[in-house]
Amino acid sequence: MFQINQHNQSKYVCLFASCLLTKGENRALLSDTQRGTFELIPNDMVNFLEHTQHHSIGNIFTMYGESNKDILESYIDFLLRDEYIFLTDEETREHFTPLKKQWKSPHIISNAIIDISSYSDTATYYDTVIKQLDTLRCQALQIRSYTVLTIDQITHLVTSITDTCIESIELYTPYAEPLTPQTLNNLFYEHTKMATIILHSAPYTNDIEIVKGLSTIHFTEETLASEQCCGIVSKKYFNPSKDMFMESQFHNTCLNRKISVDKDGFIKNCPSMRSHYGHCSQHTLQEVVLTEKFKALGNITKDQISICKTCEFRHVCTDCRAYTEDPSDMYSKPLKCGYNPITNEWEEWSTNPLKQKAITHYGLHQLVKS
Repeated sequence: MFQINQHNQSKYVCLFASCLLTKGENRALLSDTQRGTFELIPNDMVNFLEHTQHHSIGNIFTMYGESNKDILESYIDFLLRDEYIFLTDEETREHFTPLKKQWKSPHIISNAIIDISSYSDTATYYDTVIKQLDTLRCQALQIRSYTVLTIDQITHLVTSITDTCIESIELYTPYAEPLTPQTLNNLFYEHTKMATIILHSAPYTNDIEIVKGLSTIHFTEETLASEQCCGIVSKKYFNPSKDMFMESQFHNTCLNRKISVDKDGFIKNCPSMRSHYGHCSQHTLQEVVLTEKFKALGNITKDQISICKTCEFRHVCTDCRAYTEDPSDMYSKPLKCGYNPITNEWEEWSTNPLKQKAITHYGLHQLVKS
């Protein structure tokens, strides 16, 4: 247990630069972006850490008074034990500066989604879209099929990105018996950009890791029936990375530098959005991404969104602008979020009486749990 004494009262507390803080309504989040983990802490601990930037341990204890000595010692003990802070001398502390809040990317489009309802229809424009994504320096591609794909069709989809700058591809397709683990395993070794295959609507749930930390086959009983399945906010989707945290300071964590082609071939920010920018047979992706209307949604941050701006999870959470609690307000809280930052409780979003009007507006009744 840490205790203040004559040896450490002149020391200064330094938060590791990779540990980033987000204050919420009642509590805060400490994101360890190097380890990819996060910890819930009191807002008072954030206040304490802010004071440590300018005062020694001895001065801080004097400021808070003897009555708070045990609390402050417990704070330092916890932070030292879990390696969120270190102690340093006054002469050296100026060398340890916080990370500058900035975000840059060389990608005009960082990620894209292509939805497929019929492979034969999609094949007529797919290769052209891939070439356009290459021109836009797209980094990651997600393909979602709502009908069963054959191994030959999957091979064509994956092969098309071989000589492009696209680094990874994630594929969703309905489960089919011919798509055996062995067949898919061969696909991964022949196409190293293949990162993940998710076989939805499967009779069982199972994960098969092909290359540790790089590629996986997921079998899931969940059904991906349409683009309406998107937009769910859950702790399992939180991403406590430096890139996510920094991007969220300036941009929307879902729509920034994202483009999609929905199942009918229309160009959108996201397949779940109702508005589009024309059909890919008549417009190029390059034309669309240059428009101010397309870029506007990518610049809506969590600090601008009602309710979210008071949430401690806002800088690790992927936002959704396709489904909002108030469909007429683009700055409204995501509809499919069941978290209340005031009570710090999670609830099932689809059964909330206050969300039923929006659920009806978006036609999401099939997603509502009985």
